[in-house]
Amino acid sequence: MIEIGWRMGYHLASKYSVKKVDASETFLAAIFGLLALLIALTFSGAFDRFDNRRELIVKEVSAIGTAYQSIDLLVSKDQDQIRSLFKEYLDSRINLYQSHKILDESDLEKRVAVHNAIGDKLWKAVVKAVAETAFPQKLVAAQILPQLSDMFTASENQRLASKFHPPPVIWQALIGLSFIGSLVAGYSMGIEKKRDWFIAIIFAVLMAGTIFIIFSLEYPRVGKVSLDDFDVELITLRKTM
Repeated sequence: MIEIGWRMGYHLASKYSVKKVDASETFLAAIFGLLALLIALTFSGAFDRFDNRRELIVKEVSAIGTAYQSIDLLVSKDQDQIRSLFKEYLDSRINLYQSHKILDESDLEKRVAVHNAIGDKLWKAVVKAVAETAFPQKLVAAQILPQLSDMFTASENQRLASKFHPPPVIWQALIGLSFIGSLVAGYSMGIEKKRDWFIAIIFAVLMAGTIFIIFSLEYPRVGKVSLDDFDVELITLRKTM
């Protein structure tokens, strides 16, 4: 777009003797000011959502660990089966985002369905174990149910958080303004019949890099910026079971 703008400006300056006017600097400053504002807003929002997703993983790990420890509240004969289902549930959660480099929403939904089915199986097994526990031990065993509910809620919150993104019009505006700013900057150089390759390359690299980082923060299961450092805590928890 910088090159296109430069050629347009150069052509107009050569053929029609178009000259740069003072007001053009004002328009250029306004365009880049708006672009800077949009970048700041999208970057800040993307980082906040990325940080929130990390916090949700921490809460999920804590919830699973607490619920697993609560198995001790059940009678001995039910504990082995429940622990086995817990391990199956956590294995499913660990594998849920393993293929995060593949942009296949339908595949992810299938994985989520399988994961939820295992969770439903675990819930029914725990409810049955509590129901079959004799009174007054049942009052103690029943305390695992809120812990299990918190675990499922944490998992669902983590899944829903991955769907929180700005409206598509924001991305369109960001990319569109980047193109328009590049076009106008190139046009300004073309009018003056001066080409600065160094500035043009630096600008293009910085803009592309910034947008890439924003997208990576917004989609950590796909981009270079990932949640792997926090997902590993689930694997560490699994090893303790």
